[in-house]
Amino acid sequence: MGCFVGIDVGKSRHAYAVVDAAGAELASGEVTGTAAGFEKLKRVLVRFDVEVIGMEATGHYWRNLWYALVHGGYECRLLNPASTVCYRRMSLTKHKTDALDALCIARYLAAVRSDRRGLDVQSQEGLRSLARAQAAIAEQITEAVNRLHKQLDLSFPEFPKLVGRLDSPKALMLLEHYPTASMMSRARKLADRRYGQQNHRIGVPLAQRLQDAARSSFGCAQSSSDALLIRQSVSHIRLLHEQSKELIREMETLVAEQDQDAANLLSVPGIAIKSAAAVIGEIGDITRFETAKKLTGYIGAHPRFHESGNKSAHPRMSKAGNKRLRRILWCQSASNFDVRRGKAAISQWVKVPPGNFCSSRKQSEQSWR
Repeated sequence: MGCFVGIDVGKSRHAYAVVDAAGAELASGEVTGTAAGFEKLKRVLVRFDVEVIGMEATGHYWRNLWYALVHGGYECRLLNPASTVCYRRMSLTKHKTDALDALCIARYLAAVRSDRRGLDVQSQEGLRSLARAQAAIAEQITEAVNRLHKQLDLSFPEFPKLVGRLDSPKALMLLEHYPTASMMSRARKLADRRYGQQNHRIGVPLAQRLQDAARSSFGCAQSSSDALLIRQSVSHIRLLHEQSKELIREMETLVAEQDQDAANLLSVPGIAIKSAAAVIGEIGDITRFETAKKLTGYIGAHPRFHESGNKSAHPRMSKAGNKRLRRILWCQSASNFDVRRGKAAISQWVKVPPGNFCSSRKQSEQSWR
């Protein structure tokens, strides 16, 4: 029978414990999170017939050690911290140290013997990091556009009504050249300005409306400093858009490598490349969920009931799972609602009663299939 190794990962030091199949401790200690520390750990591991090594997915500190062990030929498991916490509570141990945590992980591996995950952890972590970075940039774009709205409220409040979205190529080009109402009113050959990849022309009608509005604008912020702040906001929005596009291109490359998983997700209405990359990155190997209900529970999209005696409350979404994944599926399922017919009508694909949790649950079940 082989041995089981548990590692409690830290920022600079890692605690390890080795147990046999019965859970008896064979060795324990600490190593630094460096190449020298890994060599010390290898000298310990070669003394035993190691069956599997487990560590918790906490933060990012585990990744260097994980890849070093995998490349060293060891079979590794990435564990959900919630599972090991529940296992430790079963032992009724009140103490908590790094050494005890490593021993708990090792004994958990010996007792549970979890199945090997099918998705490459490096691919999953790459998709997860890219998806989260793209989501963060999307939030930054929203903040930058809101800041630009505030600046225009003081310099040219009529501009958004005439042009529309402030992060569109047309709006960004105009604000780059004419950031204030006074500069717009004095613009020459405004109608001949071009924007976008298709090199569209502003045109005389829009140019005339912009200059008429600029001449009678109520905005008070017309100084050179106001113009500089608006131009910097425009440059910031453009930079964020370019970074987002670069991340999406990389996500498309990694999603294409997932073959069947990506094909299944992209067949679900409302899910495109960004959502597919985020779902694969957050879930990992979907085959580790035996049923769709277990995946729904992991996401937290299942209904939560509250009953006592003759009293019962309307069921609500549990929200006891991966909040990022739940948010993605909720947004995509919400996009399937037919806004022309109200919440009572959802797309033909999702044939469930209206509610906060039903469509997200349907999305997660479709993803599992």
